[in-house]
Amino acid sequence: MKFIKKNILTAVFFSAFAILLGGALISCSNGSSSSDDDDESSYGTKIYSESVTFSETPEQIVPAETLADLSIKSLTIKVINVNYSGSDDWWFTACSNSTWSNKAELEWQSGESSSALYLATITDATAIAAYKTNGIYIAGTASATASVSVFYVEGEAEESDDSGSGKTLSNKNITFTSDRIEVVSSENFSSIETITSVKIKVTNLSDTDCWITLYATNATDDWNTGKYEMKSTDWSTTETTYEITEAETIKTYKNGGIYIQGTSDVTCTVTVSYE
Repeated sequence: MKFIKKNILTAVFFSAFAILLGGALISCSNGSSSSDDDDESSYGTKIYSESVTFSETPEQIVPAETLADLSIKSLTIKVINVNYSGSDDWWFTACSNSTWSNKAELEWQSGESSSALYLATITDATAIAAYKTNGIYIAGTASATASVSVFYVEGEAEESDDSGSGKTLSNKNITFTSDRIEVVSSENFSSIETITSVKIKVTNLSDTDCWITLYATNATDDWNTGKYEMKSTDWSTTETTYEITEAETIKTYKNGGIYIQGTSDVTCTVTVSYE
């Protein structure tokens, strides 16, 4: 009877020990297998999280509609849990359209192999405006799969500190129509006493096969005042810049404002700055 009782106690002891040991092993396993233990709260509000199979051609992951009504100070794109059986080096890039505008390379942050963490944070106002207009695209090592997340911090983005960009007068996302669109009014110029140069920069064009023309008037019967053809249909580029330095031409735009016209339905970001 004592022998039976002893065996029962022994069995109970080892069963309890096995349960405790099993629980410890499960806990350790979960901890060691987790490759996503960074503090996501520092990135802002998550608006996208999916498994992505990468292509070397940028593909949209977040549509413009998701971003359009948000006030965005910064965007962060995160890649983790990479699965790739090939021999090529890993690379991941975010951009604002399929032609690589506003490229943001995702940089390695921590971890090894599939646990490696890659991040890109976008803070420039012009770039963010382009992402809001066109959506977020991503490209990377062909056939690699990974977990991709996108976060945003609410607020107003700032223009990058570019000594050649001058002071910003206007930064707008526009869609061309058959009419001229005002980007800077004459009233905007009226309080500025001295201007040595004005730069009009068009970026993030949704179509490279388009034309863009500037005017210093909105009069439909005036095709000459301030007219400058920034881009012709045979220019294969998603951006173009025109800088005015001649005093009389600057005066023309100051008096009339800056109007832009282009191929209907083409979208872009127009930034006007001065020095």
